[in-house]
Amino acid sequence: MVRIMVIDDDEEMRSLLKDFFDEEGFETESASNGADALRKLTKDHFDLIITDIRMPNLTGLDILARIKRLKPQTPVIVITAFGSDQVYRKSLERGATAFLEKPVHFDQLRMLIHETVSVKEKRISP
Repeated sequence: MVRIMVIDDDEEMRSLLKDFFDEEGFETESASNGADALRKLTKDHFDLIITDIRMPNLTGLDILARIKRLKPQTPVIVITAFGSDQVYRKSLERGATAFLEKPVHFDQLRMLIHETVSVKEKRISP
């Protein structure tokens, strides 16, 4: 089963994404902040991580850099309501697999996740 971690300080967004992923048949874990997410990442395996950018203390960009040090092969999708060329560029420089702006279009997210997970599975397969 594909395991997804959602990192977002907005409880409503976390819940919305978790419900969506559960309906898609994924196992979903969530974290309300970067410190909680990093704790969970050191204990568990996730096939995909989705993080917001703007959060208190550790931002999504901070978390992204740490995730890539801890789990360099894990794809990370960045989602933000405050997109800009600079944030987009920094996200990709720090290892983001993809970048989406809020409001999230679930058909687009579904397609992106299936592409990301299938690409990862192909890399693992002999």
